Amino acid sequence: MALALWPFRLIVLVAIIAAIAGLAGAVVRYPILAIVGVLVFLIYALMLAFILVVRPAQSFRRRADLRGDQTYCFSESGVSMTFASGESRVNWSYFIGLLETKDLYVLRHPLKQLGSIIPKRAFPDEAAESAFRRLAQQIRKGMRPAA
Repeated sequence: MALALWPFRLIVLVAIIAAIAGLAGAVVRYPILAIVGVLVFLIYALMLAFILVVRPAQSFRRRADLRGDQTYCFSESGVSMTFASGESRVNWSYFIGLLETKDLYVLRHPLKQLGSIIPKRAFPDEAAESAFRRLAQQIRKGMRPAA
């Protein structure tokens, strides 16, 4: 899912190039290239691990409302969200896109690459998920849903 965002693609690309450079340096017996390539690869791999695993886990532990029950209601006018700490209503125009994986959807927020995670198992049936997809398609196009 993160590969849909350009900063993650850039980090992965640099890590791959550094790994290739490190291997090439080892094969052609150029130790400086090998050492620098491996070090850069390790640094970028650790950055990815921090960004994708450590930081989200810390954020989850700090925010008690993320661990409690959450409710999302979708309508033509927007999204209503209820957490342990309160509730919120957001117009569809607030979201900048939708990411989809095998098990979940992420409604992308415009700030700091945040998103609202919607597990696919939350939909009671295929019809409810289809209705959500219809609204989400309009988000992807940058349009406000038609009434």
